[in-house]
Amino acid sequence: MTMQPIIAARQISKQYAGTRALDGVDFEINPGEVLGLIGENGAGKSTLMRIISGIEQPSDGELSVNGAPTVFAGPQAAQAQGIAMIPQEVMLVDDLTVTENIFLGHEPTSRIGTLPKSRMRAAAVDILKTLDSERIDPDQPTGSLPKGMQQIVAIARRVIQGGSVFVMDEPTASLTGEETQSLFRLLRRLKSEGKSSVFISHRLEEMLDICDRIVVLRDGALVGNYPNDGSLTKDKLVAAMVGSVIAEEFSRKVSDVGSVMLELDGVEITTFQGRKTPPISLAAHAGEVVGVTGLAGIGKTEMAHLLSGLRAPLAGQIRLKSKPIKLHSPVDGLKNRIGLVSEDRRAEGLVLGLSALANMTLTSLRRLMGSHRINAAKERDVGLGMVDNLSMRPEYLSREANLLSGGNQQKVVIIRQLCAETEVLLLDEPTKGIDIGAKAEVYRLIGDFVAEDKTAVLFSSEPQEVLGVCDKIYVLTADGFLGPYPKGTLDYAGLMALEFGTAQSPGLEATS
Repeated sequence: MTMQPIIAARQISKQYAGTRALDGVDFEINPGEVLGLIGENGAGKSTLMRIISGIEQPSDGELSVNGAPTVFAGPQAAQAQGIAMIPQEVMLVDDLTVTENIFLGHEPTSRIGTLPKSRMRAAAVDILKTLDSERIDPDQPTGSLPKGMQQIVAIARRVIQGGSVFVMDEPTASLTGEETQSLFRLLRRLKSEGKSSVFISHRLEEMLDICDRIVVLRDGALVGNYPNDGSLTKDKLVAAMVGSVIAEEFSRKVSDVGSVMLELDGVEITTFQGRKTPPISLAAHAGEVVGVTGLAGIGKTEMAHLLSGLRAPLAGQIRLKSKPIKLHSPVDGLKNRIGLVSEDRRAEGLVLGLSALANMTLTSLRRLMGSHRINAAKERDVGLGMVDNLSMRPEYLSREANLLSGGNQQKVVIIRQLCAETEVLLLDEPTKGIDIGAKAEVYRLIGDFVAEDKTAVLFSSEPQEVLGVCDKIYVLTADGFLGPYPKGTLDYAGLMALEFGTAQSPGLEATS
């Protein structure tokens, strides 16, 4: 007997002003399955999920729920049918507490019309415990949490509201390995209750770990629908996504190491949670990619903010080319040719209503000035010169940044720093939420950058990324700042042992 899908999308197409985002896609979600959805940025994944969750309407095709043809008037109509969407961009109110965010829009009331705050708090504690996240204070303002914990709160909010289908767009992009496994336990529990999940991720290893079936989109079309029966491999998925096997993900040009460009000597900072970091000492040479890694919430982003002028140190000294510097604002960072690529490209890295070209040149306008105005021809020449080598279409230059795929958005914020003649490039989780092809492009950009006798500092919580890309690695823990470890002296197990404080092997001693 054939199982009836909870949701069936038949020949779904979507057209945007000359661009066909989806082209006749058939897609089903069955009861009690974890369904993976993958594809390069721009393949149509988010568009398909926005249609299924009622945010958008298809240009052609039909949607049915439990066998009945359905047209959702909006997201509320989809939610009423049990479809819960957890978008990649965390949508929380920073000034509200964790508990208040979890119940936002679905607040229970008592018989006399008041909010039962103690009952809400108890329920918030229970759902956070289910997600193995008891360390999150339900009374804490959500804006003070690191991105990973905010993602957990967003997931908790949707789960506590209930539903039969949970659509999760890049839910693990900000999570640690431990937090990811907690999420996977939740997905398996939902599955055991007959509920379904759509899991969108660019981390193919996670897909193969948690998904029962994996659907692949490419250029708006369905190109693969694979049961995860043990024979499915990462290489097969990559080939389906991009049409061929891509080059080695972490390959880059090797540069000659020059003089010390950036130094931190005994620097201490306050984390978002108000905890003081251990003293941080670091040396980054010209021609190097230096990695800083550690568990989520440990202080990596705060380090990036410090070096870009967004945060002041409690103690210690920063030196640039052997000269002490004080950075009071990002303007000071730019004047010293230090550029930051933020972890949150949409909220902190882009002006979403401006074109891609305007975003690229935003910090380089003085060099593009003509007679009292920006030289538009010169600005476009700069943009064309950048996209020509980056697998970006020239027409993207005039497109609003908000309409670009995640991978192209990330290229835009990196290009901005290249246009500004940056010499020290700070990259905070630069490949978060982008596909494997775009990752390879970003890594190549970083390699080309340091090959020009410049320095890149990569702040990343992805172990394989720092092991593959960086010339040397520092590890930030609650008890110390460890390193440097030259490339090849650490493997995955060794790095994890350092992060979790279990390393005891003499072979894990850092070099001076």
